[in-house]
Amino acid sequence: MSTILRKLAATRFPSISLPFALLGLCLFSYGLLIPTLGFYWDDFPFAWIAEKMGADGLERYFSTNRPFWGLLFQVTTPILGSEPLRWQLFAIFWRWLAACALGSMLYLVWPRTQKLAAWSSLFFVVYPGFNQQYISLVYSHFFIILAAFFTSFACTLLALRRPRLFWPLTVLGLLLSAVNLLSMEYFFLLELLRPILVWIALRDEVPDWRARVKRTVIIWLPYLLLFLSLGVWRAFFFQFQTENYQPLLLENLRTDPVKALVDLARLIFASLWTVLVAAWARPFNLSTLTELGSRSVLVYAFLILLTGSFTAVYILRFKQEEESRSRAALQAVLFGLLASFIAGWPFWLIDIGPSAHFPSDRFSLPFILGTSLFLAGLIALLPFGKWGRPLIFAAIIAFSTGYQFQTANAYRQDWEFQQRFFWQMSWRIPKLQPGTTIVTNDLPLHYYSDNSLSAPLNWIYDQEEAGSEMAYMLFYPSARLGSKLPALVKGEPINVDYLAADFTGSTSQIVVVFYDPPACLRVLDRRLDADNLMISPLMRYAATLSTTSPIQSTDEIGGVQAARLPTHLYGAEPEHTWCYYFEKADLARQTGDWDQVASLGEQAFATGDYPNDPSERIPFIEGYAHTGNWQRAIELTGEAQAITPAMEPVLCHLWNRISESTPSSPEKEAAIQSISVTLSCSR
Repeated sequence: MSTILRKLAATRFPSISLPFALLGLCLFSYGLLIPTLGFYWDDFPFAWIAEKMGADGLERYFSTNRPFWGLLFQVTTPILGSEPLRWQLFAIFWRWLAACALGSMLYLVWPRTQKLAAWSSLFFVVYPGFNQQYISLVYSHFFIILAAFFTSFACTLLALRRPRLFWPLTVLGLLLSAVNLLSMEYFFLLELLRPILVWIALRDEVPDWRARVKRTVIIWLPYLLLFLSLGVWRAFFFQFQTENYQPLLLENLRTDPVKALVDLARLIFASLWTVLVAAWARPFNLSTLTELGSRSVLVYAFLILLTGSFTAVYILRFKQEEESRSRAALQAVLFGLLASFIAGWPFWLIDIGPSAHFPSDRFSLPFILGTSLFLAGLIALLPFGKWGRPLIFAAIIAFSTGYQFQTANAYRQDWEFQQRFFWQMSWRIPKLQPGTTIVTNDLPLHYYSDNSLSAPLNWIYDQEEAGSEMAYMLFYPSARLGSKLPALVKGEPINVDYLAADFTGSTSQIVVVFYDPPACLRVLDRRLDADNLMISPLMRYAATLSTTSPIQSTDEIGGVQAARLPTHLYGAEPEHTWCYYFEKADLARQTGDWDQVASLGEQAFATGDYPNDPSERIPFIEGYAHTGNWQRAIELTGEAQAITPAMEPVLCHLWNRISESTPSSPEKEAAIQSISVTLSCSR
């Protein structure tokens, strides 16, 4: 390592080396764990829609939600398919390309202070205020737009220096600007920064400020006309502009202007503090390392040392500058502040702002340009000599790279959790009648919602090419009760517009599941779990609606297909440990195959594994009772009760059911008598 560093220290890196440095930083920041990552948040619905419904489904989905942006998905999804690794690489590629475009743009603005452009584009790569890079299918398309936007600016600036190519470059710049302006609102107002950059770029060629103003206006005029025309179209002719968000600021100004302005000032300050200061401080909060395992901490430490060392050497040995750094650095700071201020208005108009927390950190995307330039300029102004500034810069890059590794690890954990959830569901629910709603507790997942998980649910249980009808839906009652889930009473219709498809169901066809690892997934039993104090009151209430009638075993005859987990998403079937045998035993209990339940019990307990929740003994208690092994049923009941007295109501209901459904015998009567004393059950 020391030999490599000495060789690097003796090397001077030309500006052409920047794309390679950016690529290396992208791979170190986002590429280490991508083989273990998958689809998250809106990735899953988009991938499922593209796979099952094709271009028609994507067109329906985006018809009320950025239709021009949706055209990109119709191009990319048939090419990349539904393999997560491809999308992770695709997202890294476009972040790298956007960073290269930003570096080129800034080179043209400050051609004699290219180190400033290098610093800014490197900061762009690792910006820790945006933590959704790994939602790759969605945000790769955001970075396509950013790359087009930065390239459009570069075309305008290059046209100033290549008069012979002025019009071809201007036409190309206009086309790329239109890609941004038509696609989404995130970067729409950043178009207003173009004349500022042109003004700065003309400082040597046109020193007279009046002449420079005139030249700037002439150059900007075609872009201004495009901006105004598409702005008018969005405001007055695009009927879905306010489909998802309302301009609350205007309404607030009408009702209480003073309060609205005060609230707006607070929101602006909080947003700028979040993106300009708090975001860059976040990687230095080392308390988050406690969430990593020991091996991951070692990788994290090595990653920081490696990226910090190479970044310091790279910046120290970057090409010499000709121009005084202070002038360009001050311009970068002021321009960064202005860019950040302009970036926020699409969100401030609807009374929201960027946050440090998922999912609102996505609103920091338009601020990346401003915050990267602001920080690069600020460091360049520091009076810390030749070594001080590069070392500060390298430390920020290194810790931000480590922070992105921590974030990737959190995404990895969510992906693995989601895989376990659906594997266990497929064991317990091999077939599921269409029109069924799965209701579950709030899963401990950070990067998924119930809306996200409805897509893989359909992917697994409905292998047919989907049309405009959706077969299944998954709800968290905490989020949907009273809206998409009208009420927890039988006979209520459930109608959901999933944009690309519609789901039609009923509260009479609900399967309620509960999953709280390390415990196994359980289909709640309406007779037992309505009084199960081990689950929340809301889930106990939901359990009263739970039915197993839509669930079929693979042995049953019927037209419903068996669950099939796509191998490119879920891999090979996991090893059969305790939860596998529990799920299969609970399914056999549902169908009344008591010999199978008892047999699975013997296999389960022989694994050396054990239940992680007292309720996981229930199917085996019932199975052993039905097969005459009353002593074993009593033993498992005692074990469940010993864990917590909260299980007593459930166990009492269970033994009442056993009493009703098993034939009389002396052994049974003795067992019932023993249990009634132990549990103090009222019969």
